[in-house]
Amino acid sequence: MAPSRTTRIGSLAAALAVVTQTAVLAVVTGAAVPASATASPDEPSSLPTVTSGARPGPDVLYAPPPDAPILANHNPRFDAEPLLVSGADAYRDGEYLYQDFLYDDCGANSDGAGADSQSACAGDVTYPTDDARFGGNAADLVEFRIATRQNRVIYRLTFNTLLERDSTIAVIAFDVDGDNSTGAATLPRDPGAPFPGTDEVITAWGTGAEHTSFASGTTTPLRIRTDLDANQMTITVPRGVSDPSGTWEATVATGLHDVDSGGWLRPRPTADDETPGGVGPLDTTPSGVLNLAFRFEEPVLGRNTPPDTRQAEAIAAHEPTRFSHPIDFDALDAGVRRDSIPEHGTTIRMFPSRLDLGEGRDLDGGFPQYHGQLQPYSLYVPANYEPGEPTGLTLALHSLGQRYWQYNGTTGIQQIGEARDNLVATALARGPDGWYQHEAEFDVFEMWNDIARHFALDPERVAISGYSMGGYATYRLGTLYPDLFGKAFSTVGPPGDGIWLPPAAPTGGIETLTNLWLENARNVPYLNVVAGEDQLVPIVGPRAQNLGAPEAGVRGFDQLGYRFRFVVYQPADHFALAALGYDIPMATDFLGDARVDRDPHHVTFARVPASDDPALGLVHDHAYWVADLRLADPSASGGTPAKGVVDAFSHGFGRGDAPSTSGSGAGVEPLPYTEVNRTWGEHPTIPVANRLDLDLTNVGSVSLDLARARLDARAPLTVTTTADSDGEVRLAGRFVPATRVLRDGEPIDADIGPRAARLPVAAGSHTYTLLPPGR
Repeated sequence: MAPSRTTRIGSLAAALAVVTQTAVLAVVTGAAVPASATASPDEPSSLPTVTSGARPGPDVLYAPPPDAPILANHNPRFDAEPLLVSGADAYRDGEYLYQDFLYDDCGANSDGAGADSQSACAGDVTYPTDDARFGGNAADLVEFRIATRQNRVIYRLTFNTLLERDSTIAVIAFDVDGDNSTGAATLPRDPGAPFPGTDEVITAWGTGAEHTSFASGTTTPLRIRTDLDANQMTITVPRGVSDPSGTWEATVATGLHDVDSGGWLRPRPTADDETPGGVGPLDTTPSGVLNLAFRFEEPVLGRNTPPDTRQAEAIAAHEPTRFSHPIDFDALDAGVRRDSIPEHGTTIRMFPSRLDLGEGRDLDGGFPQYHGQLQPYSLYVPANYEPGEPTGLTLALHSLGQRYWQYNGTTGIQQIGEARDNLVATALARGPDGWYQHEAEFDVFEMWNDIARHFALDPERVAISGYSMGGYATYRLGTLYPDLFGKAFSTVGPPGDGIWLPPAAPTGGIETLTNLWLENARNVPYLNVVAGEDQLVPIVGPRAQNLGAPEAGVRGFDQLGYRFRFVVYQPADHFALAALGYDIPMATDFLGDARVDRDPHHVTFARVPASDDPALGLVHDHAYWVADLRLADPSASGGTPAKGVVDAFSHGFGRGDAPSTSGSGAGVEPLPYTEVNRTWGEHPTIPVANRLDLDLTNVGSVSLDLARARLDARAPLTVTTTADSDGEVRLAGRFVPATRVLRDGEPIDADIGPRAARLPVAAGSHTYTLLPPGR
């Protein structure tokens, strides 16, 4: 169903090409380029900006919006922009819009059992196995619209997946008089569920549509336009056939089209190529309804539960009209503007992705599991948020087997969001088990990009957090992109993909082990909370990440001298803190403002190319004022991925390294815990000097932005180097023509241009002096 990996990244590479080329140019030349010149004009204003050099994070974070046919108004009869907020509706100048939830087309909860914490849906209907026709998702309603005109009314249904014109069937049932005793309960092309009080109904199946009036007993064919690029069915109803006015109660239901009968495919116990499955043994008359509109109060908005929870109950009870909703046609005719989008609290939002993974959902649970261009996420908006007022952002990334609603309504969200006046965002990450690599990593930054388009963010106040696999993401993304985050907070997170029992590699592969590049956390304090009796993330791995394991050759935060808190709850297993609603009170004060140190005086940056996905533009080769790091020897050794490390200290800040002090503690909040930590004192003042100290390990080449390192390329500049191999250091800055370069006092040939100096660095310890003319 999805294109090959090579095919699906083609359009992505093209879309990001301009962004990438401009960013690289700025790094190489050292030009002091304003943010508006280093990105698309459509770039969100509340994303990180730098005066020169490489921007923090991957290019996709700054990419312009993609072409999204599924969100487009291809038919000029509709003009309003989509809401992109699930479970919300609006009246917009003669149009009505309702935005549904994504990937919630799971039908009835026929066995009556509640959805567990790892359920993708509360409904238990399984799709036919013909992926080419149904894609595991063909009844998934994305949006419902109405537009009124003088002589006609136009209805549009947009679906998440529409691979064939006649794969999907939908009804728009109207109770005109609000009386269940009038009209009919059984619809034409019966879906297997009653719609009591229906006076008029529109039925559409992609290749046809009809209007039925129970008052007159007539059925009239309608004009339908089905757009497979936009996944939209547009039905035009002449007012001579149906002339709505005042308020009509509407119920909108979708399912799968039975081509043979012209009706609805109804589930059986087991799915096959043509029939859905999953019906329980007690349901003798299963309903073909898989998705219902107008669900404004699904409990997903307030707690960890699938977005179809109430829908699944209603379908199982054969009561789809529980979700009938009044449509005010007079308001449509009058061009009223109003909406139900909440300003604060939890919202379920969606964005169009730049990846082309095809359509639908992987029925076998592979990764990526959710292929469609539209991807959902959960966003908590604190009560004090004011539009236009920059606000901090905290990423809260979900666990293995979980999805974007994991933290909704929990104490933890209140502690890291409401108590800190922060937006809190949880990505779907393309599925429950992507480990925040490849497409899952990409999804996080697409989500961030989307938030910045719709909310005022303060890019200098950003934190990252997560539970279990989300804790791994906190280690991973917080160290691959350290210049994006001010603080990091992991809970029961493994340092690698899967189980890590050093000296063995993590079960997900040595290339996933964040300890390989833990040096990058120099300027990002970490709070790492673990469970002493964790059955899924054995404590030996997190302990090595934090306190080190010298016997296994592992350096942790402690050996590196970095700021961290290693908190062990005892007794507690992997799920104890989740069961308490992620209640970790210390997180509020620890995260605080989470201010990003965008240009620190001391940068340590390690690159492990095995962690990259170049096809997706996820190349982890830069942070702060260090960029474009290339390895001298890119070959792995002894099963360990190749790695290059730059340690760069600028004397231009007049600041030395802060003293590092170890400590310990204990407490009870909410369970007994012990703690080992390391804190920093005040940074000592040192003489300001135009000097750069470099320690290079397996570095073939690297670019350093002098302006952001507070160094002056037009004055005499000293660069001391200690390197284990020959290489090149590119100093980006505005150099005076004819600048001379000395190595240990002797002149050497070096390429000095107006915007960059290329120093040929020799192995060993050396001092380079760059002297402008006359010096």
